[in-house]
Amino acid sequence: MAGMSSRRTWSSVRWPASLLSAPLHIPAEWAQAAEHVCRYAAHRVLVLGARDVGKSTFCRFLADASLQASRGTALLDTDVGQKMIGPPACVTMSDARGLSLAFVGTTNPVLGWRRLIDGMHRLVQRTDAEFLIVNTSGLLAGPGQRLKAAKIDELRPDLLIVLGEDPVLEAIAGDRPALPVLRLPSSPGARRKTDGERRAARREAFRICFAGATILRLKRRMVQSLEADAAPPAGLLAGLSDERTDLGLGLLVDSNDATLEVLSPVAGNGIRRIVPGLLRLDEHFSEMPAPGRPRGS
Repeated sequence: MAGMSSRRTWSSVRWPASLLSAPLHIPAEWAQAAEHVCRYAAHRVLVLGARDVGKSTFCRFLADASLQASRGTALLDTDVGQKMIGPPACVTMSDARGLSLAFVGTTNPVLGWRRLIDGMHRLVQRTDAEFLIVNTSGLLAGPGQRLKAAKIDELRPDLLIVLGEDPVLEAIAGDRPALPVLRLPSSPGARRKTDGERRAARREAFRICFAGATILRLKRRMVQSLEADAAPPAGLLAGLSDERTDLGLGLLVDSNDATLEVLSPVAGNGIRRIVPGLLRLDEHFSEMPAPGRPRGS
């Protein structure tokens, strides 16, 4: 941003504190890549890699380097399951204005495909940052490859950064020979996480999201895409929005013909729409599939 001090770093901007909770393990190749990206002023970078190769760590490091180079920077997190910023089941973005989100309603990116791509589009339209860094999930096989291609088509990056080695990554890059690709090693500090650890991380992220939440009484007619005679299940995750913007998450507590009781950290006076999600959370914020829906990843 104009007038930004060259001493300004990631930690001095209003990024969520969770981004700063782990030490950075920086290979020399990463430092050289950050210098290259800042020197040649890429405007939109998409970071790809398999699970647990250090994508989030690299995005944090690149954002810090960009801010030190006095560039207005936004970080778009398109991983709806293992978040580096904001709550799960959402596409999230941090820029100098703070945190914004687009509700997807599931931690399974394939189930949430349409909402995920639409949410990316809406958030990118909201930032005026000079430099956009896009973090992605580690889902590569099968539909994951097609989803990555859809993200590239929507975001139109001017550089792909690929961490680690995987044949699918080469196929994604090979499908777009005109798009520059920067290949980097995985983080030496990356550790393979179990499915249980991933579920625990999502549970903790949901718990933090709903800390300090209150019960809102909202009109049932605000609910979008729900049959009029269907009773929404308790614990259903929902997105709460005004006329244009997703404001945050809610959990259904109870309902009748006219009113819903919703647990949420969002102030109730600005809510105009309730968008049902594809999963429920129990009293411990563990995930359960919504009736008739498959479980998220």
